[in-house]
Amino acid sequence: MEKISFFATDLDGTLFYDRINMNERDRQALKRLKELGCTICFATGREVELIIPAIEQHNLWDLVDYFLMCGGSQIYDVKKRTTELLGEISAEDMHYIYNKYHKYPTTIIIPRDNILHTNKMTPELKAESELLNSPVQVHEDMTEILDIPNPKFLLFGTKEQVDITMQEIDRETNPNISICRSQNEYIDCYAAGVDKGSAIKTLCERLNIPLCETASIGDNQNDIDMFNVTKFSACPANGSDGAKEKAQYNVCHASEGAVFEFCQKLGIL
Repeated sequence: MEKISFFATDLDGTLFYDRINMNERDRQALKRLKELGCTICFATGREVELIIPAIEQHNLWDLVDYFLMCGGSQIYDVKKRTTELLGEISAEDMHYIYNKYHKYPTTIIIPRDNILHTNKMTPELKAESELLNSPVQVHEDMTEILDIPNPKFLLFGTKEQVDITMQEIDRETNPNISICRSQNEYIDCYAAGVDKGSAIKTLCERLNIPLCETASIGDNQNDIDMFNVTKFSACPANGSDGAKEKAQYNVCHASEGAVFEFCQKLGIL
């Protein structure tokens, strides 16, 4: 059995296989990790207001120690109920991203205080709002929203719309921001140096946990930074090709219990 003192799992597409539900085998795996004294972290692009309802729905409070939120921009201490900001996009760069990309087919989203601030409403965004139980506020003029720094800036749309925007994203040269595709429908923008991997490294240093005792699992491009930091890594069968290539292990579809199978490969179960 491998010694695992820190275990990080992505939420959407990994622990929550359809972004809502989880396989009970994964609950068994998390329980076993806790029995072994492991620190468990949920590493997600979600904000705390969008994580808590899911944690309560699945009764996971006793099985998680930290949330790494907004793609690594924030650390939430579950026991203390406190949030620490690790980085945010400046107002200047918020305006830069908006001015450069708002004419593309994707929709602008600034998530703040459980509200999805946007420049336009679409059927896809309406469905996303209902899934996340997060209201949408449309702004003809987003200046006031953009004038306030934020941990995260999103571009959202259909897979085809995101594909078009990504053609320009791939040529982005602004050194102050980091941009990656997190799902077929999302492009995530963060301050440079902010990612799930750097947040894991920061947290493990504070907890005096050596990186040789860490493991992570995720399904998409924004999870690769975790793989680059942790000793062990896995990607479920439903993950992106890029994440599968970078992960040490490829495991079953998330709906079948990918976290459980990863723990089996580590000898924990």
